Amino acid sequence: MKKTLFLIVLLLIMLSASSTTALYAQNTTASPTGTGIKNNVGQEQQITNLKQRADKEITRRVTSLNNLLKKLNTMKRLTDQQRSNFSSQIQTEISNLNNLKIKIDGDTDLTTLRADVKSIVASYRVYALFIPQIRLFAAAGKTTNIADQMSLLAGKLQTRIQNASAQGKNVTALQTTLSDMQTKIADAKTQSQNVMKTVVVLSPAGYPANKTVLLDARAILKTAHQDLVLARKDAGTIVKQLKSLNTSASPTKAL
Repeated sequence: MKKTLFLIVLLLIMLSASSTTALYAQNTTASPTGTGIKNNVGQEQQITNLKQRADKEITRRVTSLNNLLKKLNTMKRLTDQQRSNFSSQIQTEISNLNNLKIKIDGDTDLTTLRADVKSIVASYRVYALFIPQIRLFAAAGKTTNIADQMSLLAGKLQTRIQNASAQGKNVTALQTTLSDMQTKIADAKTQSQNVMKTVVVLSPAGYPANKTVLLDARAILKTAHQDLVLARKDAGTIVKQLKSLNTSASPTKAL
């Protein structure tokens, strides 16, 4: 009886150990499969996220380049050849970006996708140069136009000062202020024209080394703008002084 009971207990222990071993083996086998599924899901999400970000960035760049094409048609200080060259390069860049978008959307390998996304910035230097280049050229052209308009104003003020001088009025201070105004206008025009000459010859092949030229041009335009601000202030001073001369002359006429 004791021997039979001992055999039953031993059998139960063996069955229990066998079940535990099988369960452990099952869990061990299933674990890598679960990890693989999890990794696949994570990679697919990364691919989706990268594609969405890339598409958004490419769309933004293409929109900006199309806006540049429209701006080129309004920039009168560009020669026909310069306008044609810019338009051709911008159109090529737009085509390249659109083709890149198609490739990125079709990528299935994460490593390849990352390389293509990186090329949006690394390889497409035309966009990085054209945006500030065209904007600086346009700003310089606008500055030159304003300088031309203010030169016309200075000419009219010169005539009024000469008329006041012919009437026997002291115009020494007026003439000094006008000379300062004309100097500021001339400097602003020279600076803005230099900017146009400098930035128009920049090429994507020289980017980002020529980025310093863009920064210098922006600083020069800032100086030109300040010149025009001071010139306008001089013009206001002259107008007020001319009015003052006319006012002070009125009592003399009455006598």
